[in-house]
Amino acid sequence: MDFSIDMINLKSADSFLIWHKINGYDILTIIDGGYSKDAKTILSHYEKYIHPYVGSSSRVIIINSHPHDDHIGGLPEIVDYFGKRILRCYFNNPAKYLAQEQINTIRSVNEAYKSTVNRLTRITESINKAISFQETLDRNGIIATPLFSDHPHDSSLFKVLGPSESFYRNQLDFFTHKENLKELGSNIIQESVINESVEGFKPCNIVDEKNDTSAENLTSSLIELQDSKGRKYLFSADAGIDSFESAQANGHQIGNYHICQLPHHGSRRNINSNWISKLNPNQFWVSAAGNSKHPRKAVIECIRKNLSKCKVYSTHKGGTKHINSENSLFPERGWSSAEPL
Repeated sequence: MDFSIDMINLKSADSFLIWHKINGYDILTIIDGGYSKDAKTILSHYEKYIHPYVGSSSRVIIINSHPHDDHIGGLPEIVDYFGKRILRCYFNNPAKYLAQEQINTIRSVNEAYKSTVNRLTRITESINKAISFQETLDRNGIIATPLFSDHPHDSSLFKVLGPSESFYRNQLDFFTHKENLKELGSNIIQESVINESVEGFKPCNIVDEKNDTSAENLTSSLIELQDSKGRKYLFSADAGIDSFESAQANGHQIGNYHICQLPHHGSRRNINSNWISKLNPNQFWVSAAGNSKHPRKAVIECIRKNLSKCKVYSTHKGGTKHINSENSLFPERGWSSAEPL
């Protein structure tokens, strides 16, 4: 199987368009849809670079890695656009695994702390976004398919490395427990400022500090593709150390990638030097705004220290990133070569 991959430039939001060529057919997979405002950018890219070659009858697969706004926000408009062309939508809806009483508790605790902008607010927004997206699917007659590594997903286009259903439910239980919600709501301590010169001298020390990736991020899907040459590609969304370790514990061989998405826009909280070395890609790709956190300077420098031959490409430098697994199968765009960080 071969494919063309586009990581759309949405600053610190995610969307991948993957154009598959398989058995003479064209199939489009869309992984995440950025914020709601990003849907038009994603669809304009599709209409300019893919639609002229695949027509209006090719089938579409939608994958939502997790329901944070920067991943799910644009998907309702994208689903409405493709409509009956959508073959399947993979979506782990947290509301499906929560009782209404739990959802009410999340909303009521959030209301009590509404004066602060914190992780509790983002959890509440994610639940609401997931419910809204489910309504979009229902309106279009699309049945959502759960995306767990231990569930069959009826597609030969990709492999799901995580989360398993048990790992997902454990994370969900943690970030919806009432006492944990209260703690999140009252915690307004800002992340400590890191001296940029220290990031250059001792980057891996900073990256290897305690990783406190949120439980919501850890529910992100890990999606792996393999091309006709046997090269592997990993899409990691906002996954973190625990996500990788869970997938490995479940028997998945994670590493030696051709291209690997750097999780959570290059945040230092989602990866460490051990997993940089284990993933061992030829290239890291990252969707980022190019600010002090995304991508984090310490992460980029730690990659250079551990993987001297690995190149890192970010959307904030040169915009949308594109690659074909086999150039002869896809139309020439005339784009210049991307510049690594």
